[in-house]
Amino acid sequence: MQTTATSAHRAIKEDVEDLAHQVKSRFFSDATQRRSMLVSQLPLTGSLLTVAVMLAFVRPAALRDTGLQLSLMLALVITVLCVLLPWNLLPAKTYLSVPLLDFVVVGLAREATASSFSSLGLLLVFPVIWLAAREGKMGVVLSFSASLLTAAVPLFAGASATPSDIARPFLLPLIMTVIALAVHILVSSLGSQDAKLKRQDEELRKAYEESLARQRLLDTMLDVVGVGVHAVDAAGNDILVNRQHRRNRALSHPSGKEQDLNLLASDGSTPLPPEHGPVARAARGQSFSDYIVRLGSPTNNRVLSSTARAMTDKDGNFAGSVLAFSDVTELVNALAIKDDFVANISHEFRSPLMSIIGYLDLVLDTPEDRAGQHREFLRVAQSNAEKLLNLVSDLLSASSDSMGVHPQKMDLLDLIRISVVSASPRAGSRGVEIINEAAQPLWLTADPFRVGQVLDNLLSNAIKYSGPGGTVTIRAWDTGREITLSVTDTGIGISQEDLPKIFTRYFRSNAVRESAIPGVGLGLGIVKRIVENHGGSITASSRIDVGSTFTVILPKGTDHDAAETDALTTI
Repeated sequence: MQTTATSAHRAIKEDVEDLAHQVKSRFFSDATQRRSMLVSQLPLTGSLLTVAVMLAFVRPAALRDTGLQLSLMLALVITVLCVLLPWNLLPAKTYLSVPLLDFVVVGLAREATASSFSSLGLLLVFPVIWLAAREGKMGVVLSFSASLLTAAVPLFAGASATPSDIARPFLLPLIMTVIALAVHILVSSLGSQDAKLKRQDEELRKAYEESLARQRLLDTMLDVVGVGVHAVDAAGNDILVNRQHRRNRALSHPSGKEQDLNLLASDGSTPLPPEHGPVARAARGQSFSDYIVRLGSPTNNRVLSSTARAMTDKDGNFAGSVLAFSDVTELVNALAIKDDFVANISHEFRSPLMSIIGYLDLVLDTPEDRAGQHREFLRVAQSNAEKLLNLVSDLLSASSDSMGVHPQKMDLLDLIRISVVSASPRAGSRGVEIINEAAQPLWLTADPFRVGQVLDNLLSNAIKYSGPGGTVTIRAWDTGREITLSVTDTGIGISQEDLPKIFTRYFRSNAVRESAIPGVGLGLGIVKRIVENHGGSITASSRIDVGSTFTVILPKGTDHDAAETDALTTI
């Protein structure tokens, strides 16, 4: 029972709250309009109350005048109605009743206090301003008509009709009409200016949005390009820095300011004075092209080619500069590799050529009866010619986009033995021992000639970089679906920094260059390509002054794979 009563009470409460909400929404949702009505009415009501207070001191008897009391009461009622009436629910233009009733209020007060305040009729200016400001030309007409009636009614009601009394009703309406016209013109002018300002504001807003859109487009374009862009003012302060140049700065110093950057000259080792930096030069108004600088430390830097062009203002005065920074590190490295390659290849060709020429000269200068010595000289010349042929073959292989393979069933163990025998004389001449730990047949489908190249290059490298007393160990084993081959030496080793680069064509580490060991950096690149063309892989591990191990993994393949590969190669 109690639960039922509680539910009913809650339902009634919700209904009352809903009704209150509906009433509030319906009758009090026009707070802005009510406030506007009240603000428009308060000046007149306040003025009349002020007059009443003054009469209380000057002529208290006038307060007993019925017309004045009616005027005050009507003004107060109108003021209260401005707040209470739901203007949004009333018919259109209902609010005009307020200023029109104000004419009645002023007319009653004016007649009641004519002897005390003859100028009280000027209070008509309040409803006149209201009508003229809100209703335009119609408000001017209503102001004139209502002012005329307000002034003329007392005359028609039986008051004395002297010439001055007859003229009086027309003077006040004329004054009010002039005021109404002035207000109308002022409001129209303000409205026109407001409309103009709104149009200008809209145009400015559109121009601002277009400017922002263009700025976003420019920023996006500058961030997309792979060139660093940097704009500075005449004082060298940043105006614009795109994403690429922020990356350039970050590579050199976290602060990103040129005065804190590690700037190096084009040689990569000489510190560049701050005043010679690209931005510093550009801030001094200098224009230049392809000014090479390096950012970073001597061991880790990027090469930038900078270009600057000065900007001028409308008077032709220097206003700043725009700089472009192109990262040419790879190009500079490629040129260095090219120069190193040309020097190496020249040396590699020159030595056997000089030997061939020298021994051929000996053959030509030696008497014909010494045939045995001729044969020895020619054998040396032939050996050097073969070296040249192998070097040219390596160059052709390295420059070729692909190296065709012709797989067939083969035993890797036999190929290892042949390669070891071929490399033994060279190993012996350098005091290096070759240990072959491959002891059982290892059958796979591969190209014997290409795999022989792999073995010869790995063994040649291992012997070349091992000193006297060193060992080179070759191993091979079957892992199920693959054959694994490794060549380990006890040579100079490879640094961890250079290890990822050793399979790059023409790459030679600084340690190798300093040791004056001959070579052009082609062997390992060729090995990697041959192994990958067989579907295999090659990896390397090394420690400085301990040695290196190269591991090759080749798939066993099948006879069917060999036949298919031969067919593709033929095509």
